[in-house]
Order: sequence, then structure tokens, then C-alpha cells
Amino acid sequence: MKIAYLVTAFNNYQHLERLINALNDDTKPSFFIHIDKKSSMPKNLNNAQNMTFIKRTKVWWGGWSHLAAILSLMKKASEENFDYYILLSGTDYPIRPNSFLYNKLKDGGEYFNLLEGFQSHKPVSRIKYYYFDQFDRRNKNSSRTKFFLFLERKLRKKFTKKKFPFLKIYHGSTWWALSHATVNYVLEFTDANPKFVKFFRTSWCPEEAYIPTLIGNSDIKNNCKTNLTYMDWSTEPAPALLSIDHIYLFRKQNEFDGVYGKYSPFFARKFRDDSHELITEIEVSLR
Repeated sequence: MKIAYLVTAFNNYQHLERLINALNDDTKPSFFIHIDKKSSMPKNLNNAQNMTFIKRTKVWWGGWSHLAAILSLMKKASEENFDYYILLSGTDYPIRPNSFLYNKLKDGGEYFNLLEGFQSHKPVSRIKYYYFDQFDRRNKNSSRTKFFLFLERKLRKKFTKKKFPFLKIYHGSTWWALSHATVNYVLEFTDANPKFVKFFRTSWCPEEAYIPTLIGNSDIKNNCKTNLTYMDWSTEPAPALLSIDHIYLFRKQNEFDGVYGKYSPFFARKFRDDSHELITEIEVSLR
């Protein structure tokens, strides 16, 4: 089975190296990596034969730019026709033996969280109103940020998107494992439907609605299973940095209940460069 790992990263490059080493086994997977153009390039990663750094763009939290980077990763990797494409952040890490993943993928299907409509944590305002990209909305002291947030509030009072591109809108998680046929479907639809792209380009966190809405309005949704990544949303801000308590939890159970249903994760996030003791514990007791 040919696997392509698509990785978006902007920091914690020591951990990124650990992630790649953990996945880089005898199956000879390929790694396609996007490094945020606002960040420095990692110096600890050699451009090995199975590792490709794609053209960089500036990625801004909550904006279209992150989805643009994801689509670029999909497009570049799909040129080589892999069986599965697995989207990861640079702060992920496998918490089970690699054989756990391969056995799941052998069963086929799309490992992709999918829910129809809107939820309390993903309300209609995400796509109903206009949002801008290309600024750091977390930096409330920035004059640029203040300007665009002010503009968004003004627009919200006068303009809304009254017509959605599909009768049904779906939401899901950013991270997934998709087959070659599904990746091709997403890319071909994107190229052929600029109005659909235009609609989501001014939405909030479009990576959690754009591909889900494409898949949810197609027959592909019948093949969707819950995804493969564990995240702890109980903290503020979330997701939580993982701790030794999470490792104890992973020892006790393989299956978890989530918003999208029961799932058995292979990956967990998020880790940092200073998570090396946790990684050692994972390698000793879980993998």
C-alpha cells in the first residue's frame, strides 16, 4: 500500500522530525510538507528522496490560506497516485504500532469525520458572514488586526451570504485519511467550480466545511468512517497539549467517543519539541 503523508507545519521542527522518523518504515511512505512562509525553514530535516517540501504560502489561523496549503499538498501528492493520503499537523504523533494503521487502511473507506448541518461549536455564522484572511486575528494589539476585525463587524451588520452553494452544508475535522479517488474528486471539483471556492474563501475555518460539504453531497459520504486523530478539547485554549495522563489513557483504551461517533485513533495531537519524554513513553509502552 502506497501512503502519502501531507503535513502542514510552522514550528516545533524537532518534533516534526520525530513524527517523520516514526512513520518512515519499511513500507517506504512519502512525505509532502508545507512550511508556513511566515516561518523559517527547518534546518534539521534533510530533503530525503521520500520527502518533498512544496511551494510555501503564508498561512493565517482561521482563514482560507490554510485550506489553500492543504489543497496544494493534495495536488502535488496526487501526481504520484498513492492509495491513501493522510493529512497531519507537524504536532501529531502515532500512538499505536504502524501496523495498526495499515490494518485499518486495508479495510478501505474514507477516514473522515462528517456531520450534516451546524453545531454549537460550528455555527452557521462561520459561513454566513464574511471573514478576511492575511492577518493575525489572535494578535489583538496589531493595528492591521484591529482594522480587519472592525471591517468584519461592519460588514456583518449589512451583508450576509443568503445563498449557500449546496442545499446541505457539512462539517468535519481538519485531519483525515482519504483515498486517491476521493482526493481526485475534491481537486477536480475545485478546479471546475470557482463559485464554490469563492463562497468558502471568505468563510471562517473553511477547512472544516469545504471538503466535508463536497464529500457530504456526494456518494462518497457512504464510505466515510470516523477519522484517526485524537484531540483533547476540554481545555481553553484547545486542543490541549498532551500530558502523561493522556498516555495512561491511551494504555487503557483503544476506542473513544467523540462528536462524530466512536473512533480508534492512530494519531494524537498536540505535542511540542519539549515533549520528548512523552514520546519516549509512547515508544516504550504503546508502540
